[in-house]
Amino acid sequence: MRDVFLISNVAGSVLLLPTGANVPRAGLPEGMRLAGDVLPLTHAMEAAGRGLRAAVSMGDRSGRSRWSEPLVGAGYALLALVLLAVFERGSRRRAPLDVM
Repeated sequence: MRDVFLISNVAGSVLLLPTGANVPRAGLPEGMRLAGDVLPLTHAMEAAGRGLRAAVSMGDRSGRSRWSEPLVGAGYALLALVLLAVFERGSRRRAPLDVM
């Protein structure tokens, strides 16, 4: 039996910390702020804070170009597809979905 729910819940809670969802990002250590910069939830929260128009306009106050957010999203989509293929191959080999 695999306990995937505990692992995913703990990982989700830990990943919320550097995004600024629970505490302001200004109060976080520099390493946590840098880790939060690569998480998509951080970008979504900043976009919601600035407003959608400011987030996609050219030369907004954060210094990002209009293509930075779509590129981050495309990178995560590519990573998700690669991981899906890897996990699917592993599940076909070991059949872990049948284990309970």
